[in-house]
Amino acid sequence: MTDSNPVEIVTAQLAVIKLLVGRIEKAASDKLVQMILQAERIFVTGQGRSGLIASCFATRLAQMGFNVHIPGLATCQRIEKPDLLIAISCSGTTVTTVELAKTSRNAGAEVAVVTALDRSPLAQLATHIVLIPSDNEDIKARCKYVIGPNNNTLFEETTLLYVDTLVYILLQRKGISENIISQRHTNLE
Repeated sequence: MTDSNPVEIVTAQLAVIKLLVGRIEKAASDKLVQMILQAERIFVTGQGRSGLIASCFATRLAQMGFNVHIPGLATCQRIEKPDLLIAISCSGTTVTTVELAKTSRNAGAEVAVVTALDRSPLAQLATHIVLIPSDNEDIKARCKYVIGPNNNTLFEETTLLYVDTLVYILLQRKGISENIISQRHTNLE
């Protein structure tokens, strides 16, 4: 492996992320925003690095005043019909995430899935899918720095930017000042 310039790597990744973001359907994003706004409670989940992004998104939603829970934590409530589970998984095959989606569907909740693979077991359980197609062969061919079987790193990088974008859209739709995020930021760290 040759020494690479970090600026070159970041620049290359940003170019592919820009291309990938352009392939996310606006209608799918609009529907996810609407689902979030209509949900009584929101449960956000993912495992591994996708789980970290899910936690980041849950934190921002909570800071905006949404009733948010992360499955697996002791404070997580029971999911029911007026609720929404947002599941983030690149492969859509992560056992825990798939099982949480099954439980949510069986309880009557909506399940929104953010994934790279729209034919995965997780996607089959979804009532709504936002596809971030990092596994697309065209994307893989343009991405020199591929890590993970489904180009996981690119999926995760794009998903983090995507959910942060949803935060801005939700702030606008709810008429909330961005200052609320700072005001509600934890003081217990």
